[in-house]
Amino acid sequence: MSTAAIPGNTQSNLRTAWLFGILWNLISTPLLFIIPGELERNHLAAIGFLFPVIGVGLLTWAVMTTLRWHRFGASRFEMGQATLGGQLSGTIHTRFNDVQSLRVTLKLTCLDRITRSSGENRDTRENILWREEYVVPEGQIGLGGMGASIPVRFAIPADARATTAVGRSDGIVWVLAAEANLPGVDFKEDFDVPVRRGESTGRVEPTRSDAFPPAREPISSADLAASGIHIAPTHEGTQYYFAAARNASFGSGITMFTLLWTGALWLQYTLDFPRIFIAIMAGFELLLVVVVLDSWFGTTTVTIGSDAVHRRHAILGVGSTRVIPRSSIKGLDLNISMQSTGRTGTPYYELRATLDTGRRTHLGQGIRNKRHAEWLAERMRSDIGL
Repeated sequence: MSTAAIPGNTQSNLRTAWLFGILWNLISTPLLFIIPGELERNHLAAIGFLFPVIGVGLLTWAVMTTLRWHRFGASRFEMGQATLGGQLSGTIHTRFNDVQSLRVTLKLTCLDRITRSSGENRDTRENILWREEYVVPEGQIGLGGMGASIPVRFAIPADARATTAVGRSDGIVWVLAAEANLPGVDFKEDFDVPVRRGESTGRVEPTRSDAFPPAREPISSADLAASGIHIAPTHEGTQYYFAAARNASFGSGITMFTLLWTGALWLQYTLDFPRIFIAIMAGFELLLVVVVLDSWFGTTTVTIGSDAVHRRHAILGVGSTRVIPRSSIKGLDLNISMQSTGRTGTPYYELRATLDTGRRTHLGQGIRNKRHAEWLAERMRSDIGL
């Protein structure tokens, strides 16, 4: 195999999925016998059932990963080049029986991997710094005796950060992911790709010029309205309204996590943990409840007038308004303000205004679609006069 052939991560994920799933279930299963007796004294004890439920979900994840491995085998990425200010190119080889009407989504992500240690506990997070994605054009995926060949080409920004992490160490990591919805088990694979500065990282494969990402359809106000973002003229100026519950998947995830946190808090209370630990947990509980309420019921209204920008954020109608003079806004760019868990998670963008004082403030956030965020940023710059 060529030194530029990068194996997919499914095999290593398979081991992790089974190990974590089995350990979680060994720890959480006894709760099924403890909780029924506690329900007579405290109905909140029912929250404890969430832990065995999550255990079932983890085992399901392990089974699905196993089925995916058996169906698609050991996928690999034959990398051509990957340089800052240049491009990532190459071909993904995997096992497909048919490529008719197959839609494969490719994602290239730059991550900052950070590990925090506290005693024997280690928590590793991979924060998304940049992402681009596109659907491979119809007819570009080849099928031969060795399986399917999926062409890859991404432009890489010159101001991005080069790979610094080695193995599982901290640092900058670049990940190429491929996904396709199929009958039965979906195709999902990701590859760690080394991106360097100003030099090729492998042999350059010849690729067709039409393998570049396809031209994108223009964004319209109707597209934004379908995602819960509405633009309308008012007597005060152009109004941008970011509706509540625009990101149901994120809201569901943070709600589930908050319920788990509540269950852990209840267990600490019933097991007579030191009150200081319970107080700290309760403080985080209040913060999580606010985030949950904001994800489901929070709205933002930004009105760009002739002299000032008014931004109002409210939860269930309760909120405050900030007035920002237009002349004080010196720039407007995109920033990833939050993300769902994992390297292939979803980044959510905010429109971040830079003021003449150097401080920054958002003019809308929680935007799931990067193209929508880019379109909004350009429209707002025009309205503000940047």
